[in-house]
Amino acid sequence: MGAASLGGGVVFSSLAALPPSSVAALPPSAIAALSLAVLLLLLDHRRANLGTRAALTFLAASCGYGLLRSLSIRALSEAHLGGAPYRLSQPLFSIAGVPFQELLGWTVAAGLASYFADRLLRRFAQPSDPYRTTLVAGLGLACVCLAVETAAVTGGWWSWSLAHSRTGLLRFPGIALVDWAFVAIDFLLPFELWRRRASLAARLGSLLLFPIHLAGHALTAKLPGPLPISGFDFVHVGLVAGVIALAALSREESDWPLVRAEAQRPRVLLATSILLATTSAQLLLSKEPGLLVTGLPLLAVAVYGASFRKEPRPRFVPFTRPRAAWFFGVLLVVGLALRLPVAYRDRDFERLVREAAQQLSAKQAAAASASLERALKLRPEQSEALWLLGWAELQQGHHTAARRHLTASLAVRPDSKEAAALLALLDRAEKPTSR
Repeated sequence: MGAASLGGGVVFSSLAALPPSSVAALPPSAIAALSLAVLLLLLDHRRANLGTRAALTFLAASCGYGLLRSLSIRALSEAHLGGAPYRLSQPLFSIAGVPFQELLGWTVAAGLASYFADRLLRRFAQPSDPYRTTLVAGLGLACVCLAVETAAVTGGWWSWSLAHSRTGLLRFPGIALVDWAFVAIDFLLPFELWRRRASLAARLGSLLLFPIHLAGHALTAKLPGPLPISGFDFVHVGLVAGVIALAALSREESDWPLVRAEAQRPRVLLATSILLATTSAQLLLSKEPGLLVTGLPLLAVAVYGASFRKEPRPRFVPFTRPRAAWFFGVLLVVGLALRLPVAYRDRDFERLVREAAQQLSAKQAAAASASLERALKLRPEQSEALWLLGWAELQQGHHTAARRHLTASLAVRPDSKEAAALLALLDRAEKPTSR
């Protein structure tokens, strides 16, 4: 699957991934109680403003989406990625192997993001139609991701098998931000279209969005032509461009009440405060106070999006359909052009790794080491390149360098059988022979 991941983590869903012994972590029971409080506050706020049926429908739909998403990712990961991109262990209980906390976690994340999207659109005098709500909610989901994933990884709530930095501000794979944001397109857009009783064509078409997105993760082959654009790039850019173009056509309003008529607004702010307090407490326990800034984007969205009283009148002139079609085409071309630097980098990386594998097969270990070092300059923490470099160094008798690269490979991807096998071979090679 190349550099692509299949999904971000979920809000407070681990409860289970025990942290490394050197890292203090919040007790699972405390995380469970706090996350349940967040969920109940959000559901009660939705009930007070949209009705009991709407709140229960949202809970059922988000849990159903979370179950389908987790099972689909598991199947696709095993087929194309060699294992799940992130791991949760010892859940309190599961449904079809999916931790129940994960399902509720998506309800919390999607509920917060969709509410703040509606309020922000109103604040900027924009129609809160399903498409604009989806786009702004995607940014909100990325803000939730930044806060929660940072706390989860540093506290050991769950772990990633994809390459990511252990230092710096971003402690999890950057692709997680994109995949959390895509939950808005995968789930929130279809849900809003069905909830608001949009046209039948729009509702049925929206059900294809998640399968198309999921298929995009398997379409890593380059499309015909001189540019190194893959099906993965085309699907992801195309989905976003399509939603933006449809937003330019729409001027529908949501049925959330006006700001001045909203009931129980403090509950959603309290829910956000509990979420941020939980992630902040974990970062302090992990002795990572510098990472507290990862909660600031979500805090800013909450304060700015839900603290105003006077609502401006929406002002917007929708596009015509031909103009929206041209808009989509321009967005698609520009989006793919912006992807080109990464696509060229990935192409060069893959070429260097293929060369190194051929050189290793031809017993040209020194040449393979040079190719792999160039590859790692493009993607410094790629597990496969690290264990291949360890193998090349081992063939040259450079045991210290081999151990360093193999250990780094296992740190990035703990289930790497190749790195583990080579480390075992290195241990045997270094073990003194008995007389």
